[in-house]
Amino acid sequence: MTTEVIFDGGSEADRRRVLELQQAYLEANATFDWAALDKIWSHRSDSVFFNMNGHTYVGLAHWTELWKYYHDRIDSGLWEPYDIKVVIRGDLAVATCHRRTQRRWKGPAAERPPEHVDKSFISRSTMVMVREGGDWKTIHVHFSEASSGARPGGI
Repeated sequence: MTTEVIFDGGSEADRRRVLELQQAYLEANATFDWAALDKIWSHRSDSVFFNMNGHTYVGLAHWTELWKYYHDRIDSGLWEPYDIKVVIRGDLAVATCHRRTQRRWKGPAAERPPEHVDKSFISRSTMVMVREGGDWKTIHVHFSEASSGARPGGI
C-alpha cells in the first residue's frame, strides 16, 4: 500500500484479510479477471453492485458478464488506492478509499459508447464485506468518479 490505513475495530487478522481482499479486487479489476473475482466476492444472488458506468448489477454472475464484456474492450491497469479507511463490526466490514486510475477504449470503434472518454482520473470506492464460511466476502460495492471541480458552497 502506498498510504496509511485508518482502522476502526476488528482483529489484526480481520484487518489484514479485508485489505488483502481489497487489493485482490484491484488486481482482478486491472485485467477483468472474473475467475479471481469468483474467489473474493460472495455468491449470494442478492448482492448488489453499483458500477462506475452508472448501472446496478445484482449477483456475481451479473458482474461477471460485465467483466467478460469489458475484458476485450477496456484497458485500465492497476488502480492505486489511497485514503483507505476500514471499519469492522463483528461479521461486517466496510472499506473505503480513493483510487487513481486510467481508462482507455481498446475495443472496436463501432462499439465504443458515446460517453466513454479515455482519461486518467480519481474514483471513490466503498466495499462492504461479510464473514461467510469463516472468510470475508464482498456483498456490495459502490464505485463513482470523484469530481475535479470545486465543492458546492466551498465546503
